[in-house]
Amino acid sequence: MNAGRTVSEYRPLVVLAVLSALSVFSLVTGTEGSVIHHGITRIVKVTSYPFLKIRHITVNTPTQIYRSIADYSKINTQNSELLREVAELKKNDALMENLRRENVRLRKMLGFVSEQHRFALKPVAILESYRGMLHIDAGTRAGLKPGMGVFTQDGVVGVVTEVGDFTSGVATLHHMDCRIGAMVLRNRLRAYDGVVQATGSDFSHLCAMEYIDMKNEVGIGDMIVTSPESQFPAGLLIGRITAVRSGDGLWKSAEITPFVDPYRLDEVMVIIRSVDDSEYVAGPPQALQQEINQAGTVNTTASAALELPDTRPVQECYAP
Repeated sequence: MNAGRTVSEYRPLVVLAVLSALSVFSLVTGTEGSVIHHGITRIVKVTSYPFLKIRHITVNTPTQIYRSIADYSKINTQNSELLREVAELKKNDALMENLRRENVRLRKMLGFVSEQHRFALKPVAILESYRGMLHIDAGTRAGLKPGMGVFTQDGVVGVVTEVGDFTSGVATLHHMDCRIGAMVLRNRLRAYDGVVQATGSDFSHLCAMEYIDMKNEVGIGDMIVTSPESQFPAGLLIGRITAVRSGDGLWKSAEITPFVDPYRLDEVMVIIRSVDDSEYVAGPPQALQQEINQAGTVNTTASAALELPDTRPVQECYAP
């Protein structure tokens, strides 16, 4: 206790003595004062560095942590806003693409309607589709009746089977209630019952022309169109034969892939009134005949035996 008090009392004298000694040393040895000052400054800096470092860390670390948290929150907010903007842009882009496709589709449909002078057509929207049936946005108030044909510019879709005041049901070529009079475009061949109908399985997306006489020539690749006996105008495209199968020796059947997939449609056209084109009644139009000629030989799966002459009367050959 006394020693500490003694040091405190004589501290100025000690400091004065040390400085006087250094001054005398500098005078005696000729050492410049700047060297001593530099040495003392260096000792002070080295001694005080840990304290300065601790002070810097103590003062700045909370500030840096706060700034980091604030910057993270800001970046996270900006990132969320950018994600929302990207999602909105993607939605708008998808909407614009959908509108563009719809515009192209509707222009194509309107162009087709304007070119068909033998049809009175009613374009309608599809409300829903399920198990081969379409629910369309038109009924008796729009002039629809059971049995009217439904198609697109690409081919036949089906037949109106149920009609309400404002909506109707359409049995497509995938539904067993749809039976359409049809013929092979290349040679105007009809089956015995004269119709194309569903195969019974909506999953296969196929329909069939059954009861074809074994002597009649029909082959893979043949196009099937509506016949003059059907509820449709003659010559509308139905599908293409993809397989020919032999039956009990008297008959054979043809599997047909329809040209139109009803589950990918948004609009269809109902035939309110029509007039058969004389070209289709008498034979295929020139444009389709050229397409048949360019297609070349049909891959037929009929019997390899010599083709026998058909001695049936004309009425039987073209009977529905």
